[in-house]
Amino acid sequence: MRIVSALALMAALCTPVAFAQSAPATTSLPACDGTTANIRVSDIKPEKMDLFVAAVAAQKAWYASHNLPDKIYLVKIIDRDAAAFSVTQAITYHFYGSSNANIKHDAAWDAFVKMFSESSTIKAGYLSCVPKEMSPPM
Repeated sequence: MRIVSALALMAALCTPVAFAQSAPATTSLPACDGTTANIRVSDIKPEKMDLFVAAVAAQKAWYASHNLPDKIYLVKIIDRDAAAFSVTQAITYHFYGSSNANIKHDAAWDAFVKMFSESSTIKAGYLSCVPKEMSPPM
């Protein structure tokens, strides 16, 4: 049963809609002695990196405007062959500073989710426990 639950969680995290989902309920997760974080590897659609960057900024702004302590980071992947940052993939880290249990989605939420949908697809998503010493201040 645990394997089925874990596979269902990974499937949910790997869908494009995953950007619209909150952190799973902590009652079904193991205790984390650091910060729970969602790490996503996204494939960026052709010519859509600027929109993806704007989506990350809009997501950060949404959490800040709702006084939530979550921290969201965009990590650029280096394409060694091109000696440049990739325009086809990116990684995002979403450190959960709140339970996100009572978040009410609004027009601004829908707008950044739409930007993510238009600019990318999630290649992989991992719910993780980041050690305290590696977590950003909340």
